[in-house]
Amino acid sequence: MIYGLYLSSQGANAQATRLDVIANNLANASTHSFKRDLAVFQAHEPFDVKHGNGNEPPGRLNQSAGGLSVAEVVTDFRNGPLTPTGGTYDLALSGPGFFRVSDGQQEFLTRNGRLTVDANNELVMQDTGYQILNNGGEPIAIPEDAARIEVAADGTIHSANSEGLTSVVGQLALARPESFDELSKVGDSLYTTVQTPLPADGEVQVQQGFLEESGTRPVLEMLDMIEASRGFETNVTMIQTQDEALGRLLQSIHR
Repeated sequence: MIYGLYLSSQGANAQATRLDVIANNLANASTHSFKRDLAVFQAHEPFDVKHGNGNEPPGRLNQSAGGLSVAEVVTDFRNGPLTPTGGTYDLALSGPGFFRVSDGQQEFLTRNGRLTVDANNELVMQDTGYQILNNGGEPIAIPEDAARIEVAADGTIHSANSEGLTSVVGQLALARPESFDELSKVGDSLYTTVQTPLPADGEVQVQQGFLEESGTRPVLEMLDMIEASRGFETNVTMIQTQDEALGRLLQSIHR
C-alpha cells in the first residue's frame, strides 16, 4: 500500500514538471527564435527487482514498471519557421548556427536576429541591447552616413551612402557549439556554453529581412497540457484512494 503511494507520488511529480515545461513553452509562443523544451521521462524497475530482494510477487508484478521520474529536460533546437518582415536589421539564420553577442562582460549565443542600431551607432539586439559581435569578437559599428545596409548570406555587412559608395562594415560572428547538449538557456533567447563555440560552417546562412519564429506550436502544446493535466489528476486521485484504503485498514485492526 505504501509502495503504491510512492509510485503515484512519483507520477504526480513527473507530470507537474511536464506541466511547468509546457507552460513555459506556451508563454514563449510569440518569442522570436525561442526553442521549446521537452520533459523526458525515465521508467524504473520495481523496488525488489532493483535491490535484488528475491521476492516473487503474484501475477508477474516484477515485470511491471516501478514508477517513473523526469530524467532531464531537453531543448528542441530544430529551426523555427522564417517570417518575412523586410526590415533592414531583421536577420534570420538557416542551419545550426548562432550569433555571438555580448553584454560588455560576458559572451552569449542567440538566434534572435531582431536587431537595431543604438546611440553609439553599434549593431545591438533590440530586446536586450547586447552588442552583436563580428568575427574578430568586436562590436559592429554602422557608418553614420549609411543610406543602405545589405547583409550577405555569409554575414558580411555592406554599407552604401547617399552617393552610392559602398564599403564593407564587417562580418557577423556566426558560431556553433561542439554539441547542443552544452548549451544552457539564460533567458531572452540567450545561451551560454561550456566550451568555446566553433565558427559556423557553410550550412549556416543569414537571411536579411526575415525573423525566425518560436519553435512552439500552441495547438500541440495545448494537447500535451491536457494530457499532462489528466495524468497529474489521475495520480493525485490514486494517492487519495490509497490513503483512504490505508486508513480503513488501520481502523479495522483491533487494539
